[in-house]
Amino acid sequence: MSRSAVIERLRRRLGLDPESIGEITLNHAIDEACATLNCPDTAALLQRIDGDEREWQRFVDCMVVPETWLYRSPEQFDDLVRFAREQLATRRPLRILSMPCATGEEAYSIAATLLEQGFGPGAFEILGIDVSQRAIASARSARFRASATRGRSVDATWFDREGEFWVPTGAVQRSVRFRSGNLLQPDCFQPGERFDVVFFRNLLIYLDADARRLALDQILRVLEKPGLVLAGQAENLSAIDTRLQPLSGYGPLSFSHPARATDATAPRVANAGRTPRPTAADSAPPARPRERLQPPVATAVAQAPVDALAQARQAADAGEFGRARELCLQLLEQQPESASAWLLRGLIAMAENDLDEAEQALVRASYLNRDDAESMQYRIALAERRGQPQEAAKLRSRMARMTTSGVRA
Repeated sequence: MSRSAVIERLRRRLGLDPESIGEITLNHAIDEACATLNCPDTAALLQRIDGDEREWQRFVDCMVVPETWLYRSPEQFDDLVRFAREQLATRRPLRILSMPCATGEEAYSIAATLLEQGFGPGAFEILGIDVSQRAIASARSARFRASATRGRSVDATWFDREGEFWVPTGAVQRSVRFRSGNLLQPDCFQPGERFDVVFFRNLLIYLDADARRLALDQILRVLEKPGLVLAGQAENLSAIDTRLQPLSGYGPLSFSHPARATDATAPRVANAGRTPRPTAADSAPPARPRERLQPPVATAVAQAPVDALAQARQAADAGEFGRARELCLQLLEQQPESASAWLLRGLIAMAENDLDEAEQALVRASYLNRDDAESMQYRIALAERRGQPQEAAKLRSRMARMTTSGVRA
């Protein structure tokens, strides 16, 4: 009973949807919290976090696992630059919010991108906010291991190499500040605080329906029109709040206010490949072009992941689970938010009887594609295999809502 009460605290205070994380992962995190806070059981943990706000924060740090890297989804940084030039050409300084900022990779990537594209250090301000104070402390330390690059090259103009770490240069670090805050609390933002661009990626997938609506309401309250909101791969913001609509001509994860999203009279850059002459406020050394900002070759980029997934499926069908698993992991390195790849990884784990790994992968697949009945079917089968009839019944109920009403579970 006390474990259920702990989960309810997470739902009430953080808006957490427990099913978005999965029972195994959630239970492991609660066990870690008990060990970290020196609590013999969940009853003692509940008493500790209810009685002391500092202990609650330590508990939150155990529950939140930051997952981010430098220049994650680079096409969204291209949309940022384009929006800043086309829609906010004369507005200075640009005010940019990174939330949740996790350990800071996103915020520093934003700063490096804008500096590289000719925006001077005083032309923009970036604020990173996260509910985890431990993550904020890590962001302020500004030291990232090689894994933070996900195998991509890092421009030495904006990141120095110090042993095994990448460290943002002084110009990048001075453009960013951090603080902790809970988006579901009214004091998350300071009075009068406004932003032109919000990187708002991969939070809503963890929240229940009420918390998602409240979170977006908070974001819209501080978003200055026209405003750009950049979403995560599995997040359709306009389906949650119609005040945000896809921004015409931009990537599918870029949203703005409808009044400007389809405005044919909005000023546009005649030659998007040419960097406009900087104003005095934008003064900076000439920007060096980076390959990741070049238009991708659609056929080559689009075809490779499809082939990799097909090869992994063929290997799994042939019973070559080791090879299938390796191909799947390679694909997820390139496309970490591919629901199909996570589903296949879960099925491979089930075949190998690694049920913990299977649950984590299938849960990931189902929240990346909340309308996918197949991943839900396998989650039901897995719950039954693990002797969890109540969990299987809950999942069946969600699946029934998906298939009969068209409403996302």
